[in-house]
Amino acid sequence: MDTDLGWHIQVGEYIVKTLSVPKADLFSFSQPDYPYVYHSWATEVLIFVSYKWLGLWGVTIFYALVITLSVFFIYRTSILLSGKVNYLLFLWSAPLAFIFAGGRTRAMGFLLLAAFYFLFTKFQLKNSRAIWLAPPLFFLWVNLHGSFILGIGVFAVLTLTLRFFSKDRSANFKTLLIIFFLSLVSTLLNPYFFGAWKQAVVMTLNSTLALRSVNLDWRSLVEPSSGGLIFATIVAMVIFLLFFGKNKVSKIQKFLLLLFFILSLLTARFVLPLFVFFVPVANQTLEDLKSRINKQVQSSISVKGFILVLYLVLLLTALSNFLETNVANRSLRQYSYFLEKFSLTRLLYSPWPYEANLFIKENLQGGRIFAEANWGSYMIWLNPAQKVFYWGAMDNFIVNGRSFVFEYQDIVNAKPSWEEKLNQYKIDAVFLPKEFPLVAVLNLREDWQKVYDKEDAVIFTKRN
Repeated sequence: MDTDLGWHIQVGEYIVKTLSVPKADLFSFSQPDYPYVYHSWATEVLIFVSYKWLGLWGVTIFYALVITLSVFFIYRTSILLSGKVNYLLFLWSAPLAFIFAGGRTRAMGFLLLAAFYFLFTKFQLKNSRAIWLAPPLFFLWVNLHGSFILGIGVFAVLTLTLRFFSKDRSANFKTLLIIFFLSLVSTLLNPYFFGAWKQAVVMTLNSTLALRSVNLDWRSLVEPSSGGLIFATIVAMVIFLLFFGKNKVSKIQKFLLLLFFILSLLTARFVLPLFVFFVPVANQTLEDLKSRINKQVQSSISVKGFILVLYLVLLLTALSNFLETNVANRSLRQYSYFLEKFSLTRLLYSPWPYEANLFIKENLQGGRIFAEANWGSYMIWLNPAQKVFYWGAMDNFIVNGRSFVFEYQDIVNAKPSWEEKLNQYKIDAVFLPKEFPLVAVLNLREDWQKVYDKEDAVIFTKRN
């Protein structure tokens, strides 16, 4: 699950209860009423309804359905392009898709991108009128996730690609231009009007230019923290085969795959369109290779054994995932335990300490608490009445010309201005992992006292 899940649930609850979409910061005491575009507001309603219905299992089922539907559209696109399907590839595509998109609101962008590429491919190959569904699709997209700007960009690239590589250029190009214009207009049909575009542009520029060092999502796909090195290697191998071997893959597909592979090397944010374009190409490549391999080789014991092993590994992976999810979804305490003991995110982020958060709820209610960045979102989830210093969306709060995340980092890393900033925001408690620099400094200060000290977290309060 996403570390932002807590505040996504709370935003959804706010919308359902007030029947209005918020337009300012709901959760912090550090930047109260900061104007903010909740670009995933409709998705947050769906998340809240899922959570209200079945708890964490509801959220799990919701995201599982989104990813499954996304892979289904990619599957349909693959059939259009090659007429055949490698089922083993698609069985493995689902868990891989979940690694890149699942458990986060960007899964909605993945779904809509997969659906749009299916519509576009159907238009390209069969001149299908279903492409006229693109404007309503972008209407949904702008209200479900801020990646609609990526979708518009992909639409533009696909249109230009078709213009230069297709034989029947003029008629299709004019139709696509009209639909592209209508799709642009449809993105204005949201609670924020032009504000949704402004927020999408600000997020893109801010994250690309300023946050690459602190936001793992915007680093290169091949960096260890992005977890995409193996996938990038496989894509590179397929691209090599496409450009230096005989195959039936079209120039359009080759160009799109190469373009988004290069973009993904710049930032992993492009991995979702890369995935959408890669799987149909991989399917076609595998089917081409299969047609060239002797049938006796294909039916040999070694080949069948290898395929059987792949199926067994997939089955065991699914079983393991189900058991882990069952542990995590029992309660918030169990969810915290899962994050600490089993989740791979513990290698990147400090696991959320439920017991420490419960201590705050029972003993420091209403306090102005400076907490670890991701923990702020969990604090909102466990105790909605508690305002926090920092929560998940605040890296896109631009305050005094820079992202607010750097204000947070100045404090947590005990930069020279840390004490001045704590006083500025009237902080009366600090809630952090033990290894953070600020903790080492506060351990030496007589004006701060330790009121909670466990292996996973420490809490200081300011002496009167």
